[in-house]
Amino acid sequence: MKNLNIKTFLYIALVIILFTVINSDLLAITIGGSGFENKIKSLQDKFLNVILPIMAVFGLGYAGVLAATGNEGAKGKIVLCLIGSAVAFLAPYIIAFVQSAVGQ
Repeated sequence: MKNLNIKTFLYIALVIILFTVINSDLLAITIGGSGFENKIKSLQDKFLNVILPIMAVFGLGYAGVLAATGNEGAKGKIVLCLIGSAVAFLAPYIIAFVQSAVGQ
């Protein structure tokens, strides 16, 4: 029951942060301003530079809590979180590499 409360709290915090970050950019897209392409680029940058790292940190924190409480599957979750974190933090560079290879 204790793990459920921690898990629920982490999910709620993550949803609130994601809603705040995404909602600000979606609001900017609907209000108007510069071109649609620039707004989508801004949303992509916000996702890659804010949301993915936040999710990686929450995942690692949750896996750490599981390890501290003695959960048997914590080691596997930590490995998956580390792989996901590496991909999340390298995502901007991977996208830039693919875009340069395609010629955009």
